Amino acid sequence: MYGKCSGLPDAWSVFHDLVHKNAFSCNIMISTLCANGQSAQAIDLFLALASDSVVRPTHVSFVAAKRVLGLFSESLGLESGALEEAFGGERHAMRMNYYPPCPEPELTIGLDAHADPNGFTILQQDTRVKDGLQIVHCGAWVPIKPLPGAFVVNIGDQLQVLSNDAYKSVEHRAVVNSERTRVSIASFYGPAEDSHIALLAQLVADEAPACFKDSVYGNYLQSFYASKLDGKAAIETVRY
Repeated sequence: MYGKCSGLPDAWSVFHDLVHKNAFSCNIMISTLCANGQSAQAIDLFLALASDSVVRPTHVSFVAAKRVLGLFSESLGLESGALEEAFGGERHAMRMNYYPPCPEPELTIGLDAHADPNGFTILQQDTRVKDGLQIVHCGAWVPIKPLPGAFVVNIGDQLQVLSNDAYKSVEHRAVVNSERTRVSIASFYGPAEDSHIALLAQLVADEAPACFKDSVYGNYLQSFYASKLDGKAAIETVRY
């Protein structure tokens, strides 16, 4: 509230006095600094939070992620715990993204086109910026306009593998603009690094033959991060 009313000193004081800072409060403070022209201070806060690991997944974010995973399972005609069992453990991480304004946005990109290597990602967007996240739909880039109080759920590569192509990982990118700073918070949920990922046998049939080879998730991650972001090239390395 202080930030929206241009009361930056009061907003900073309230944030500083918080005993437990989480992703929500940190995101609000960074957004407030940016909205009040304090981009340098916003960057300093962002880097401090990242280095100190202040923003971490909480019990609530784990519960939410597992509930979403259960809904994915049910939509495939499986028991709600089928995909969680197939994950063989869990790996959960959060990341805060900061995109400063660019005087010539057509000459750069905030984040290159890629599909997330994990199971799925829950994303909180910046509602002040209407065109930041874009996805490929029918061969064209389509902006995903943020809705107040709503999250975006991006399907990742491992969900495409486990579902035998029933679900498709989302190729997406981040663009910048010339007027406003944009921030976002991404919560990544996927298998444990030592998990053996094999598509679910229940989803293989004569009309839906197996599409993917088995893999170890940690090896898949290493391969993904060792190469440049290149659309959906990573998942093709495990396709038959």
